[in-house]
Amino acid sequence: MGMTTTGVRFGAAVLAVAALTLTGCTKQGGDTTCENYQKMSDADQREQVTKLYKDKHNEEPSAIIVSGLQQQAIVYCKTTGKPDSKIKEIPIS
Repeated sequence: MGMTTTGVRFGAAVLAVAALTLTGCTKQGGDTTCENYQKMSDADQREQVTKLYKDKHNEEPSAIIVSGLQQQAIVYCKTTGKPDSKIKEIPIS
């Protein structure tokens, strides 16, 4: 195996691990931990609380509901929640 082949294989392995990691993050919904949630972009946070709402209510939330849940999760994670707490622990109706 030459140096180029090894480099290509290593690069492919790194990309595969990154893709699996990112895929896992986006599918968590309510199982997202506070630690991960706080590191997410605004769009990713909105995606996670949307999934949380859909899992509970089986319907698409309005933009206002998503914004409210996003803020609730932020406040929960900064106050009562611990790094390993899940955002599904926030009280939603």
